Amino acid sequence: MDDELIHFRRYRSRRLGGCIAACIVLAAVTGCTHIQLRNNAVNQAAAVGDFHQQQVLDNLAMFAHDINSFPHFSYPNQSGATVTDQGVAGLTPNWGRPITSGATAASHPPRFGDFLLSSLGLNINAQRSEQEGFTITPINDPKKLELMRCAYQQAVAGCGCGVMSRNCPDCQARLNSFYTGDPEGKISQSGGGSVTTDCLKGKCWFHVGCKKDVPKDCCCNYVGHYCGTYVWVLPDGRDDLTKLTLVILDFALNGSPVKRSKEVVYYIDELGLPTTIRDSVGKVTAQVAVTEHNESVLASTPQDAFRIKQILEGDLQNIQKRLAAATDPTERKAYLDEQATLERKLEFLEQQIKVGTLKEEYLPGSFAPSPPFSVIPGLQLQQNTLGAPTTLPTP
Repeated sequence: MDDELIHFRRYRSRRLGGCIAACIVLAAVTGCTHIQLRNNAVNQAAAVGDFHQQQVLDNLAMFAHDINSFPHFSYPNQSGATVTDQGVAGLTPNWGRPITSGATAASHPPRFGDFLLSSLGLNINAQRSEQEGFTITPINDPKKLELMRCAYQQAVAGCGCGVMSRNCPDCQARLNSFYTGDPEGKISQSGGGSVTTDCLKGKCWFHVGCKKDVPKDCCCNYVGHYCGTYVWVLPDGRDDLTKLTLVILDFALNGSPVKRSKEVVYYIDELGLPTTIRDSVGKVTAQVAVTEHNESVLASTPQDAFRIKQILEGDLQNIQKRLAAATDPTERKAYLDEQATLERKLEFLEQQIKVGTLKEEYLPGSFAPSPPFSVIPGLQLQQNTLGAPTTLPTP
């Protein structure tokens, strides 16, 4: 019986040691959550660039298939990565007296302290859940989509896949306006050294064909397709693919140069000319280009200006006659003030007639931001990576 007790105690020690080792492994695995979260976040950041580039490749294939296609583009404006680790370990020990009756009990009388470990149950439950997602914003602004269409047309036209639009829309004028603010501006002089559509001119940097034409060793990250038409980019053209992706992102996120403006406020009299707040009958407020003359805000037709000028000159002659006949100092001061006011109005009217009406009656509208669209379902995942719950048999 002594040998049996020794064997049982050794078995118990081995099981207890295995339990302790399992608990240590479980704690180590669940304790590296931050490492997995960091790796997921880094991979997700890299996926943003892949997402942009793949859209450009697929659009490029679509325009190679038909140069008059309609482009599409979306960009992630929010992302999230979540890693959750859960680990549970449990022990269920059972105790009992190995000697309870019989001859053995007579030779070895039982004692209260003879309770020994008779069985050991071990339960380990480890689970990891991971979730990643993008919130994307689609481009719905027709001006931005028009610019993207021109950029893709320029790229595929360089490879002989069609002719770039030159009439409606005038792609070159649209691109000039985007980079310089002037339809006749020079992109090379106003680009500021950044990547523009001028960087994509002069060569064909991608290949077009069907699926069987794609080289077997071509990386899948550099292949796009649309309706059986495939485009692929070899190493010598990947610099131009990066440039085109940057150009499309520029169109998606930025707007054309906005003209500098100023706010002009006038208090006007019954003739529509500037006066003091006390004598005014109305107020005119205008947001105009910074190069506009302030007088142009109140400019009227030449016929109205000539009529108002005759009225002011007639009033001025009457005041001058009254001033010549007046002897009272207070009365003369009132006439002098009114004469100065009329002279200022005539001077303003002369300047208004000289500068004419506003050169730019309308300021260009700004691009309205697009709301977030949806979460890409393909980027949501949840999985168990540490296995299902495990229960060791009870000895």
